[in-house]
Amino acid sequence: MKTNKWIKVALFASFAALIFQACSKDDDQVMQETNKQNFNVRPDFATVDNRPAEVIANFQVTAKDATPVMLSKKATKGGKYAVVIGISDYDGTANDLEYCDDDANDWKARLQAEGYSVTSLTDRNATMSAIEAAVNNLASLSIAGNEIAFCYSGHGSRGNIISTDLYYISSSWFQTKFANSTSTKMYFSFDACQIGAMATSLNANGRVIAVASSKNTYSYDGDATMQNGVFTYYQMEGFDQVGYIYAEPDCQYAIDEMKAWAKLHHVRVAPSYVDSYVGDLDL
Repeated sequence: MKTNKWIKVALFASFAALIFQACSKDDDQVMQETNKQNFNVRPDFATVDNRPAEVIANFQVTAKDATPVMLSKKATKGGKYAVVIGISDYDGTANDLEYCDDDANDWKARLQAEGYSVTSLTDRNATMSAIEAAVNNLASLSIAGNEIAFCYSGHGSRGNIISTDLYYISSSWFQTKFANSTSTKMYFSFDACQIGAMATSLNANGRVIAVASSKNTYSYDGDATMQNGVFTYYQMEGFDQVGYIYAEPDCQYAIDEMKAWAKLHHVRVAPSYVDSYVGDLDL
């Protein structure tokens, strides 16, 4: 009798183990489905640039290709001027991104609401020549008393932004262009991979520079519910939903939220910002 009892117990235990194993497999499957990537990396553009090295060399734009922009003597003090660039549509369909043009549109709306006169370049309009013309004009207006903003979303690579016609425009080029600026209120934002060098090169008194990545990390396009780059999405959420009016707490919010997002999706990010503005910078 005791033997039969133990046989029954053993059979019941085996049956329960099978049920538990099946349930665990179901749970694992659900978890796997939940954790499927529904976002896209904005990679180091150099890793997807299939042009010959000698061709790429001719598309490098650095400080040697720039001169400091002369400040306009006709500019009226008290103006607010911005350039926003968002490139999803690059030369060659394999190079395209998802929501960079949406990022630019959101920045344009945000800055216009704050009283800025905004020049917007998106997709195939954001050529090297168009970017240079817009930056030259913006830098010429960066006199003391004027407020300046520059926002970029798109491909990046080793401290470069990438124009729609595939020029690598370096942080040293930007540094040189704005070298004569005397504005004490300037905001820069870059949602691109490997773009951390911009925060170093552009840093000067009166400036806040936000970057979605360090010198060797990536940025990301969010999912269909976000319809932004992840960093830009949280920047907009900070302004529009949380209600920040100053750039610094909004930048910190975007950094914290992007890091939380990255932890959930098991990717490594390193957003940051540099603050050399005295007080709090309201856009």
